[in-house]
Order: sequence, then structure tokens, then C-alpha cells
Amino acid sequence: MSKANDVRSTGRPSEEEISARAFELYLRRGSVPGYELDDWLQAEAELVAQSVNERGTKSSNDGNEQPAVRRRNGRRETVPSAPNVPSTRRV
Repeated sequence: MSKANDVRSTGRPSEEEISARAFELYLRRGSVPGYELDDWLQAEAELVAQSVNERGTKSSNDGNEQPAVRRRNGRRETVPSAPNVPSTRRV
């Protein structure tokens, strides 16, 4: 399996992809230095969102649940999308 396929299967962009997008953001901002971390984080967020959207359109999700989210404790949990159902989970 190629590295590109491996990255796509995990849903995480590679450092090369993030770097290229961060450089585009840097150029769009007028090549002003001092925002490297902001550019990197924005690029990563955009690419992750793009990957999630691509996977969402390819999957057969019936709309009852949102994508799994990673919690601080490292567990993946699925969040129900029904807003009127009270939660019994304590945070």
C-alpha cells in the first residue's frame, strides 16, 4: 500500500500536504512572517475537514449519527444527532 493510500485511510493529511497548504496561506496573506503556526494549524484543519467531507459523501451514512469524534481520553465515541434527546453522560 502506498503512503498516499495509507494517509487517506487514516483520514489524516500528510506533513507534506499540510506544509504545501500552509505555504499557500502564507503567500495569500502577502508573505508576512510571524504566522507560521497559525498557517500550519489552519492548513491542517482545512485538510482534515476536506478529508471528512470526502469520506462522508462516499459512505452510506443515513444521517442518524455524526462522525466519530476523539475525546480527550483517546476513546472514539459517536454522538447522536437528535438535539432533543437529553444526555445522561456526565462530563
